[in-house]
Amino acid sequence: MSTDKITTRQKITAAAKNLFSTYGYGQTSIDDIITAAGVTKGAFYHYFKSKEAVCSEIIESVQGEYQNIFETLPKEANPLEKLKVLIKQILELNNSGQWVNSKLMLRLSCETQLTQTSVKQKLDAFWKWHKDQYRQLITQCRELNLTDNKLSVQQQVDFIVNTLVGSIWTKTAFDKNTDEEVIDYIIERL
Repeated sequence: MSTDKITTRQKITAAAKNLFSTYGYGQTSIDDIITAAGVTKGAFYHYFKSKEAVCSEIIESVQGEYQNIFETLPKEANPLEKLKVLIKQILELNNSGQWVNSKLMLRLSCETQLTQTSVKQKLDAFWKWHKDQYRQLITQCRELNLTDNKLSVQQQVDFIVNTLVGSIWTKTAFDKNTDEEVIDYIIERL
């Protein structure tokens, strides 16, 4: 594939990703994507047959970025330290303003018009995979008695994911808590 084709495809997906995370899937048209990417309608349809197709590719890309984070956790650290590093890294990425993945996945997950589409299936698969990553770390923590067992593994996973979701949504509006406070809050309640 030539550099021009990669660049055009990347322009389209980057523009769509930013628009979907800011305005949502339903509020973003193909024309909006084309304008933001600075490409022609023909170029868009050369790479993607629909808005749904570009969104599906973006979800796959986002999952790959999350997977990279999970895979690059320090191998020598215990599972609780890995969990702290993971949470800190996700919060820092979200605070950077350059990384819209969490906001994007949350916004897409709230879109009701996606309930019967392949995008919804990809979102569901992402969240299952995402929670499984936390589940593995929590299970390892429990096996080493690094966390309390007052909550079930599923409750601990839900607690982590829901707290991060809440932090990400409220930080965009309020920015009251530091990342360290969020990390401590999560870890202390596991």
